[in-house]
Amino acid sequence: MSKILAAFAVSVSIGVSALVSASPAHAAQACTSLAGPAGGSLPLCKTWNWDGNDYDGRWWTNGPSSLPSHTYLQRREDGAVHNSAYSGTYNDKSKVHFRLCDSLAGRCNGWW
Repeated sequence: MSKILAAFAVSVSIGVSALVSASPAHAAQACTSLAGPAGGSLPLCKTWNWDGNDYDGRWWTNGPSSLPSHTYLQRREDGAVHNSAYSGTYNDKSKVHFRLCDSLAGRCNGWW
């Protein structure tokens, strides 16, 4: 029975987010639609893999964006905030979060 359960991926939907775990203890994926602070949205996915002492992973857009041209993505890795590309990888991090900011509105939405 435990071998059968270990072979299945677990999928959980929470609001607009989806969480998929390839191996319950080590790797996972989540997707959401981030709302822009001045309208529009960005479908974004991220993965994370526990390698024994920290996380490695990647992020990417999961469909077309409807964001205004003055909206941009920020990434927070272990407390350090960076303007971010819409896809990429990270290594050796404890926490990675994303949010959308708008340069004309002068504000950002909450972290995901």
